[in-house]
Amino acid sequence: MNKKILLYVLVGIIVLGIVIMTFFPNIVYVFKDAGKTGNSICNPPAGTSLEQWREHMGHHPDIYKNCLN
Repeated sequence: MNKKILLYVLVGIIVLGIVIMTFFPNIVYVFKDAGKTGNSICNPPAGTSLEQWREHMGHHPDIYKNCLN
């Protein structure tokens, strides 16, 4: 396999990742919260106050609808 092609593919993947993280900076929370269910999704992560977490959940009512009642 040509090394230039492999390099272009790797650079393309990195650039695509940077673009996605630029337009969707909170996508990390989506991956972190994907496996959580019930009340575990409502608990704030380590280093985050309850007030900050409630504000974050308020920005995503479709994901945290059970926590915002």
